[in-house]
Amino acid sequence: MNIYEIILDVCETKSISRTAERLTYTPSAISQAIRGYEEELGIRLFNRSKKGMEVRSEAAEIIASLQSICMEERRIREAAAELTSLEKGDLRIGSIQSISYSWLPNILSRFSEEYPNLQFTLQIENFQELYHMLQADELDCIFTSEFAAPNTAFLPLYKDELSVVMPTDHRLSGQMSVAVEELSGEPFLLSADGLAYETGLIFKENGIEPDIRYRLNDDFTVCNMVEKGYGIAVLSKLLLSRIPFDVCIRPFKAHYYRMLGIACPAREKRSQALTQFIDNVVQWKKENDQQA
Repeated sequence: MNIYEIILDVCETKSISRTAERLTYTPSAISQAIRGYEEELGIRLFNRSKKGMEVRSEAAEIIASLQSICMEERRIREAAAELTSLEKGDLRIGSIQSISYSWLPNILSRFSEEYPNLQFTLQIENFQELYHMLQADELDCIFTSEFAAPNTAFLPLYKDELSVVMPTDHRLSGQMSVAVEELSGEPFLLSADGLAYETGLIFKENGIEPDIRYRLNDDFTVCNMVEKGYGIAVLSKLLLSRIPFDVCIRPFKAHYYRMLGIACPAREKRSQALTQFIDNVVQWKKENDQQA
């Protein structure tokens, strides 16, 4: 029986019997608890009258202190509950293919060592699907590009350059870099995110309509088909850094980039587990900047 909460409840209800009902005690138990505390303090807290239990004016400061104590106790319990939640539960993470391939195995391995009882659900999708799942509260956070995550709390992590991918015997393979205009008329393989995001913006800004021959929802399949001569593609440096395909990769002469990072709900809406995961990702990225 928390005497502080009992006293504050009586302040609210002005009734011992009503407080007893709300806190599932007997009225006599409530009365005895209040009397015992008043005797301990050496002061009466309430006037008992036909109007009910009214706080005495000289006890107002004590009541205010009890309110502060109860508020802090609630905060302690909430903090403890959040910390406990790190020991169990499910963290739902979404990611584009390049990050899931290059970063997440190491990130998740490190985080799992610290919190071995947490379970992870990892969803690999394109920009649009990840954004919709985050908005629908089907994912806790997503690794995506800033351009593809409007109206979210976005934490930037990596400036990722976009490059042209072509067969090794392509006519442009002998150049150190490629102008966007040189892609006009080339058979083009469209990757998972289509033309709605940074790749499409490059073509739009330069007034080029790509000759799309294939639309594919897997970036590695795109690379495989480029290797076999089906056309060219525009993909990111992070994805291309470890691909097992024999293709030619060239930057654009104008150098185009996308900002990759974590999109998630506002800080006040995040669970303790998600907050800790994001902090770990940031720390991992600082320690591995040269490997990205």
